[in-house]
Amino acid sequence: MTVQTGSRRHVLATLLLASAAGLAFAGSRDFWRFETSGDFLTGESEGVSIGPEGQVRLAPALRSLHESEQPFIWSVGPDGSGGVIAGGGAQGALIRIRQGASEVLAETGEVGIHAVAVGADGAVYFATAPGGSVQRILPGGERGVFHQPEARYIWAIVPEPGGSLLVATGMPGSVIRVQPSGSAETIFTTSEENVTALHRAPDGTVYLGTEPSGIVFRIDSESGSMALYDSPLGEIRALALNAAGEVFAAAVAASPGGAAASSGAAPAAPEAPPASAGVVATTSFRVLAAAGPVPSSGPGAAPANGLMGALYRIAPSGAAQTIWESSRDRPLSLAMLRDERLLLGTGDRGRVYRVTRDGDVTLLFRVDSEQVTAAVSEGGVTLLGASNPGRVLELSASPRTEGAYRSRVLDAGGAASFGRISWEVRTPPGSAVSVETRTGNSAEPDDTWSDWMSAAADVAIASPAARFLQWRATLRSDGSSSPELGSLEAAYLPVNLAPRVTRITLHPPGLAFEEMLNTSAPRLQGMERRPELTDAARRGQSGSGLPAGSGRQLFLHGVRTATFRADDPNGDRLRYRISVRRQGDVPWQPLRSGLSETIVAWDTSTMPDGRYELRVEAEDSPDNPPGETLAGSRTSRPFTVDNTPPVISDLTVTADGAIRFRASDAGSPIRRASVSVDGGPARVVRPVDGIADSPSEDYDARLDDFPAGAGTVVVKVEDDMGNAGAAEARVGS
Repeated sequence: MTVQTGSRRHVLATLLLASAAGLAFAGSRDFWRFETSGDFLTGESEGVSIGPEGQVRLAPALRSLHESEQPFIWSVGPDGSGGVIAGGGAQGALIRIRQGASEVLAETGEVGIHAVAVGADGAVYFATAPGGSVQRILPGGERGVFHQPEARYIWAIVPEPGGSLLVATGMPGSVIRVQPSGSAETIFTTSEENVTALHRAPDGTVYLGTEPSGIVFRIDSESGSMALYDSPLGEIRALALNAAGEVFAAAVAASPGGAAASSGAAPAAPEAPPASAGVVATTSFRVLAAAGPVPSSGPGAAPANGLMGALYRIAPSGAAQTIWESSRDRPLSLAMLRDERLLLGTGDRGRVYRVTRDGDVTLLFRVDSEQVTAAVSEGGVTLLGASNPGRVLELSASPRTEGAYRSRVLDAGGAASFGRISWEVRTPPGSAVSVETRTGNSAEPDDTWSDWMSAAADVAIASPAARFLQWRATLRSDGSSSPELGSLEAAYLPVNLAPRVTRITLHPPGLAFEEMLNTSAPRLQGMERRPELTDAARRGQSGSGLPAGSGRQLFLHGVRTATFRADDPNGDRLRYRISVRRQGDVPWQPLRSGLSETIVAWDTSTMPDGRYELRVEAEDSPDNPPGETLAGSRTSRPFTVDNTPPVISDLTVTADGAIRFRASDAGSPIRRASVSVDGGPARVVRPVDGIADSPSEDYDARLDDFPAGAGTVVVKVEDDMGNAGAAEARVGS
């Protein structure tokens, strides 16, 4: 394999390398891999094809026959004598191309010529829009209107044996058979606005596609007309037929304005067409709706599943299968090649695909125009019409001698160093594949990027460290056979970035979560030591919003639980260190270290009452070597530790049921007070101010049903931390 060496921008390389100096790189390297067609289709191809298994090969050669002054080439076809006829827009000129020279056969003044055909006698037929006429140029050069239907658009014309012509119209949608004498018979009408595609089989069966419902119809002499397939997309753009009688339909999603808008024809107010001498119009039959309960997208429907277009294979029975679909490429033209593979022209990236009946898809090549709007393959000659800009091209069976594939811009997510690059190639004699790379720190390659630099297989990438990398492969051949690139892999190591602790949640005092363990001895999540739990300590059931893997909620006096979230930009695994400090104290006291779970619980009964803060530190040590680890931390909101029960003072009880006392707590507000008479049920009482919300509350309650002769009253008070204090008084004391 021959590898060419490219130049390096020394200044840029020095700056990039200097910016990387002193940085630690993430412990986990990663790879960009290109091995499937989906991988390779994300890049840009110039003169190469991408096969169904991702093989990159030199594309067939293309010969430019004509560079048009018209932006659109809507129709192409051989003229029967070695030349090519092309119909264009927006000037509506008809062009003959022969032996490298072009001549204008007709200037119509219409928006476009959407169909051309050459009869057996050499007469050239072409259809204009939106004027909606079929014109003919006889071999002697005489030009005239061959047929003027009562329609605004003519989308397709197909010659028949014997000299007649099939004409597909829009607004209204119909198919008309015009005899050589000019007499006409309408053989098909529909409620669809446009008949946009037309194909005649060798046995005389006619297939057509419509818009805006995207229906494929069949017309034959035995059964008349019937709907063969109702596609989920809005417009049948092109049809083809193989020897087995299978129909292939290229469909596009419905567009505002229908077929006229998608074809670039400007709708105009209909004018009364001039009558053609000797034209006799008859109607053979009329189809108003599709047969069978098949779904239809309907006029103006949105693209199905976000699709821009699809290619369907339809059996004679009407059974259909999608063999190609895309959310980025619109199928605009279709031709059956001699080997019965299909050539599918698309927009708006100028891509041409080759598709087998079984759905094996090859991106054959890309043209230097936005749309491939016409395709025809007859007698071993394959012609393409391209638009924006307008071109006429001829496809060769021989491969090009050089082509290139350029990958999408690859993003390491941050500054990165690049490792080994490797690829698999097949290089027959006379062929070669070379690979180059370039790097930069802007999402789009610009002047700040490095130059392309040659790469050697299984060797580290020579381009300087940066965030973005792009590679390209150049394929060369002496014309005898094409090399093939099968896959490519490039390693990179992002600069290590510090993890972030994004949230700390402090759960209510006493709340803990039992681990889901298959053991008879329960364990609290986040607890370093296993406490003794009784059934009485367990309450409730697991609720929503608990940490993953949590079991039942438990209440244990003095226990505090915190859960937290952290992430690492490099995807490294994390370990956590938990510290606590009392507000006003500088040093942090270690609580737990080496945690891998994002929950911690601890017993506060040994901590002095007061206001505290919790700190969670996350470190990426599991995936980085010593000395290169990074950490991030977050401090919680202050929280209260209060293990001292509230105090009850000045308790008096009178014989008429008046109960007076004061409840005080040094660490947290009073939450609840209750009284019990002679061991009876507890009765909740409210403070004088009506709300228990302060560290000190006065109570003056009277029990209406206070029993006569009562002996003692017990008062119980709880604070917000769950601490409880009690006092007893005799009645009348």
